[in-house]
Amino acid sequence: MKSFLFIFLSIISLELIGQNSLDDLIGTTTLPNKPISTTFSSTRIVTGHSVEMIPKGVREFRISHRFGTIQEGFYDIFGLDQAKIRLGYDIGISDKLMVGFGRNSHKKVYDVFARYSFLNQTIDNSVPLTFQYLFASSIETLRYGVKIPFMQRFAQINQLLIAKKINKFSFQLMPSLMIHEYDNYDKNTFAGIGGAVRYLLGKRVALNIEYFARLKHQDNGSQDFDRIFNQNYNSLGIGIDIEAGGHVFQFHFSNTNTMNEQAFMFETNKTWEKGEICFGFNILREFSSNKKSKKEW
Repeated sequence: MKSFLFIFLSIISLELIGQNSLDDLIGTTTLPNKPISTTFSSTRIVTGHSVEMIPKGVREFRISHRFGTIQEGFYDIFGLDQAKIRLGYDIGISDKLMVGFGRNSHKKVYDVFARYSFLNQTIDNSVPLTFQYLFASSIETLRYGVKIPFMQRFAQINQLLIAKKINKFSFQLMPSLMIHEYDNYDKNTFAGIGGAVRYLLGKRVALNIEYFARLKHQDNGSQDFDRIFNQNYNSLGIGIDIEAGGHVFQFHFSNTNTMNEQAFMFETNKTWEKGEICFGFNILREFSSNKKSKKEW
């Protein structure tokens, strides 16, 4: 966490000591109050949401694969035997609102979300930040052979997305609140905070770093506190985005191979320190009858 904060503060200092005109990067001097484009390469950074929006009428189909840990080598083909998949479909309702849904093989989870943009950073920085609200919910449908209460299968995430683009850098903060009931645990509201950095390496290639930290909670004497929280870890993902036409390919390494917010933000059970690293990738295809919807980096 300290390393991530150091990176975050270093990026902020770049803006203070010498922020060049965003027009130099975008290549235009017209419409200075126009919203800035492509703060991130995709609507997802690694696993978490970015502030990038789907334009109105555009649809995106996303295939997300996460393998098991690579430490077993060829024994399980570097995690291939433990692969998990999420199929997602997102729709741009308007330029400020998008919705989506998906199905995860992890615990057979179905998820839905809606994301609304209140503010968009402009080229001239008259609006200096992008500010959005994310509502996401998921329900687990795995059969256990015993009846599981609905609220122990259901999770709700409320998250703010606050982002800024500075030349080739983009960074984002994600304070989050989850509502979920754990078995034999007396709390059902949990807080966390995420952060992400993107650096544009080339015209169509970008480096991403994404981190989610769980805020500590008092156990109030609960015997299951250690089982639920102390045996889990914060999620860290590092990846590369490659854009090619209407496709975006995202390759990354992370200490989680889950893809719904409840799991990767609050229930990551692997750690980089022990070499428990998972390879994963996202493949995105955009569908639109409007050719002008294509984004430029």
